[in-house]
Amino acid sequence: MREHLVISVSGKGGVGKTTLSALLTRAVVEKTKRSLLVVDADPVMNLPRAIGVEVNSTVGKVATTLRKDIDEGSVPAAATKQDILEAEVFESLIEDDRFDFLAMGRTEGEGCYCYVNRLLTQILDTLTRNYEVTLMDMSAGLEHLSRRTDRNVDVLVVVIDPSRAAYEAAIRIRDLAKEVHIDFKQVVVVGNRFPDGMEEEVRSMLEEQGLTLLGMIPNDDSLSRLNYLGKPVFDLDTDSPAYVAVESLAEKLGLLDEATMLKLLGQA
Repeated sequence: MREHLVISVSGKGGVGKTTLSALLTRAVVEKTKRSLLVVDADPVMNLPRAIGVEVNSTVGKVATTLRKDIDEGSVPAAATKQDILEAEVFESLIEDDRFDFLAMGRTEGEGCYCYVNRLLTQILDTLTRNYEVTLMDMSAGLEHLSRRTDRNVDVLVVVIDPSRAAYEAAIRIRDLAKEVHIDFKQVVVVGNRFPDGMEEEVRSMLEEQGLTLLGMIPNDDSLSRLNYLGKPVFDLDTDSPAYVAVESLAEKLGLLDEATMLKLLGQA
């Protein structure tokens, strides 16, 4: 029986993907003893600050170095290439007392990364199986789907804010996932920073498009202040409206309860 859950957080830029990813991280850490891998797949890399980790290396830098070595003919055999890349990826893994963290970063320089990306996909697929929960904060837009970096994700969480662009982006993300044949167990939507009283209206609009609203994160002045000061979400009071809301979302996603997780994965 499979015992790990992979959740990807997506959406257009600026809707609050990183905030949700960070608060979900805190919920898993504080409410469970599950092994947790947090992946920042956004080249902008705001997640480390939000969860209080310092990044010295990224997978993108590792991939850039390997591609350069391949181009220069300094790596002798295909098996050696994968071994080298795997070792460097694990070296980039940050092991915190509460969770492990991996920053994807970005590749640099011109040239084709197709071969390196295939190796990376195999390595990351294997890595996520070592954890009960993997949370992935994806880059804005649709590129991660077109490159199929979400292919082994169980639940795709699309974040929207009170803008038409975010709503339309959620529909496009869902449609593109179907076009590239990514079979998520669930695709759900989380509303962020909506005015009070809009939840049912938002839910109805999403249902018309075949999308499910998982819940809403309210405006929270204490969270906004924390973000501006560059402090991690672990400094947020436990009665913060945003954190209380995300705890509820984490429960619905199967992050806090194994029975819910197994039901989500179709194993119960």
